Formats: sequence, C-alpha cells, structure tokens
Amino acid sequence: MTLRARFINLTSSYINDNQSIEFLWNELESHYTESHRTYHNLTHLEELFGYFDTYKKELEKPDLVSFAIFYHDIIYGIWNKKNEEDSAEKALNVLNKTALSTDDLITIESQILATKTHNAFLKDTQWMIDFDLAILGSSIARYNLYSELIRKEYRKVPTFLYKKGRKKMLKHFLEKPFIYSTSTFKVLYEKQAKKNLQAELNSL
Repeated sequence: MTLRARFINLTSSYINDNQSIEFLWNELESHYTESHRTYHNLTHLEELFGYFDTYKKELEKPDLVSFAIFYHDIIYGIWNKKNEEDSAEKALNVLNKTALSTDDLITIESQILATKTHNAFLKDTQWMIDFDLAILGSSIARYNLYSELIRKEYRKVPTFLYKKGRKKMLKHFLEKPFIYSTSTFKVLYEKQAKKNLQAELNSL
C-alpha cells in the first residue's frame, strides 16, 4: 500500500470530505519532500509503517499510532530545536477538525513528543518510539547509510560542530540501560544498536 493510499484510508474514517483529505495529503507530502531532507522523508515513513504492519496486532489503538507516524516529523529543520513540539502542534491544528476525540488528540500529541525524549510508559507509545529507533539496530551497512544521510541533512553545519552534537547524541543512547522500550525490540535490535552506535562514536 502506498503512503498516499494508507493516509486516505486512515483519514476517511475521521473526515467526510475527499477534497479535504486530498489537501491534507498534499500538505503532508510537500513537507516530507523538502529538499534538505535526506533521511527524515517519505522513505522514513515507509520504514516506520513496515514495522507498524508487522506489529499492528500489539497496538491498542493503531489508528492513533498511524496518525502519530504520519505527523511526527512533518516539521523538520536542522536549526530547529523544537521539531517534535512543532510537529505535534501542527498535527493538533490539522486533526482537531476531524472526528478524533480530545483524548485521541492528546494521545497523538504525546506519541509525537515521545520521539524527542525516547521515554514512554504507555504501550502504544513504546511501540511508536521503537519503530522510530529501529534503524539504530539495523545491519551495519544499513546503519552506515543512515548516518551518511543524517550528515547530508546537516551538511550546512561545520564538521567540528556536527561531530560534537553527534557524539552527544550517540553517548546519550549508549548510556541508557536500554535503547528500546518493548521487550520484542530489545531482543531483536538492542545488541546490534549498541554495536552500531559505538562503532560510529569510535569513528568520530
């Protein structure tokens, strides 16, 4: 299923206006295809939905996780320290015009914000952030491609500043008792993620 078809299927349950749905998709697509995005783009969404489809049966409210995935990086700038907050705000501004309840909107907001802190206590949010961090536990070749794409996104940042920030991020994850929140991802990806992160840190 294409991202567009997935989005239309999802939103059609909450918006009874095909023109509005098409407008929202076009808006979403325009953000994720911005020229500076080499990793946080539509391919990233496709990867998250790959994990979503695999573990959908584990989710209590899959539609809300789907909305969170679609909107979690809609705002993304390398100089912006509030990407997640701005993305959550954008999601609420868009989705409060739908049939989603106030509680649903609060849940979606919290799931988007959790992609910044990488901490979650609710089950669906734990799955959401694990989907987002799954790339860290991929094969070394795939991880290296990911790190190269991130560097390209930050190509306007001088090397010494980039390395300083990147080292801080890598150490943040390596110092955590666990990178992943769900037992499934801990078993499948924790060891490889730590190995990948340490290898990149050693290379900087």
